Amino acid sequence: MGSHHAQRYITQKGSVLNEGNVEAKVHKPFPLSYKSIIPKVEKCTNLLIPVCLGTSHTAFDSIRMEPVFMVLRQSAATAASIAIKNKKILHKIDYNELKEQLLKDNQKL
Repeated sequence: MGSHHAQRYITQKGSVLNEGNVEAKVHKPFPLSYKSIIPKVEKCTNLLIPVCLGTSHTAFDSIRMEPVFMVLRQSAATAASIAIKNKKILHKIDYNELKEQLLKDNQKL
């Protein structure tokens, strides 16, 4: 994980505190929702955004790593393929079909 603190504070006692300190151990991978790579339907349809997710700076520090981007891009490409095949907008594709295809392609969900 690439951690970047948002701000550094010096306390009145002279110790240093970091805002956004994320060096806590993660015990297992955390999921990213399909909804995180598509805008709200009322804002825009048929747009996939696998690298500019709306997150806090702390979450984005974890998401911005290359393996995560590869998974997000694979998910986006698969979703686009399903939408084209079924002649549906991205918001209306069947998530179970997406999940099934991603698992068939050996993606870890």
